[in-house]
Amino acid sequence: MNKSEIFWQTYLNLEKEVLEVTKYIFVTDEIQLSSKEGTQNAPCNSQLETFSPFIADLLVNCCVQIEAISKELYFENGGTKARGDNSIYFDEDCLKLIDIKWQTHNKVVMVVYPGFNLTKEENFILKPLKEAHKRQGTYWERAYQAVKHDRYVSLPKGNIKALINAMAALYLLNLYYRKDSFITSYLGISKIDFSIGSRLFSVKPPVVKEIWYGNNPIVSDSPYIANYKESDYRQIESAQKKEEESLNEYWRSQPELKEQDFIDQLSKAKEEASKKGDRVMEIWELAKYRLRKAIPENLPFKEKVNRLVNSEQWHGSIYQLNKPLPINELTEDNIQKEMDKISINWGMEIQRQFQKLEWIKLATSQILEVHIPTK
Repeated sequence: MNKSEIFWQTYLNLEKEVLEVTKYIFVTDEIQLSSKEGTQNAPCNSQLETFSPFIADLLVNCCVQIEAISKELYFENGGTKARGDNSIYFDEDCLKLIDIKWQTHNKVVMVVYPGFNLTKEENFILKPLKEAHKRQGTYWERAYQAVKHDRYVSLPKGNIKALINAMAALYLLNLYYRKDSFITSYLGISKIDFSIGSRLFSVKPPVVKEIWYGNNPIVSDSPYIANYKESDYRQIESAQKKEEESLNEYWRSQPELKEQDFIDQLSKAKEEASKKGDRVMEIWELAKYRLRKAIPENLPFKEKVNRLVNSEQWHGSIYQLNKPLPINELTEDNIQKEMDKISINWGMEIQRQFQKLEWIKLATSQILEVHIPTK
């Protein structure tokens, strides 16, 4: 068994004990109301503030593991102090280096155990390593230090809330230490179980944009990133390039490229898309322009409908993807939207004449790597 598995098994054992607590305590962040004699609906504390010597012991054991695994990550990732140096602090030295490398202050851990009744986002969407590189910068570390150094007085700080947050921190650090990776497809990411075997927590999947945006992995609030191996991505690019050259040859021959009205429409579409971070499909804009030109806005409504339903665009062959409204549902208010919709269908049909979709077949095969970043 390698070192990372020892840490992971220890985490799972702690998690099992934490979940055992739920047999005796209903873990909820809803404020309970009491009806003791002489009181009327007096509010009680949230169950997250429930404490006991057993919960405090779990908190201490968890944080001892946080100290140990953060030091291992420190030594593995360029820590300058030597192993055994008594001046190494797990927070100001180790967690600081870890944060610099992976931006762990921004990583989200989600509480997913169904036995918890957590209604406030702050209690089930956690950033357990936010401010963790500072001395006692987190709620869980302040509780840990208090319980460790003055157990009797500080016992109330060894509560369920501190324990859940500390466990989330330990879970996240284990993911970085394990360095799990998965080979999947673009669509297969949603099928990966990002709890990685935990019953209590999960993390978010990495953010992956469509293949035409490039192969640069996106840093997000997930600890994982995703990108294609360079050799595989070159094959995708090569297939894309061949299809794009054929489409560009068609594009350059279109007479509308010399019409100022179309130039203005295309420029406006690109400007609006740029603001949203989107990409304009030029062929789609050409299809919209042609249909708008064939059906001028100043035509009577009935004439618009007549021309639309008799156009080749209306009878496109891919309507199963974006089916137009029935004729009897067309109105003055929605006809322009419907014209644009079927224009996109037509534009897609034009593209299909040139695209063999070889790059899509490659992109949807099992060649996308999901992993912890190394840099």
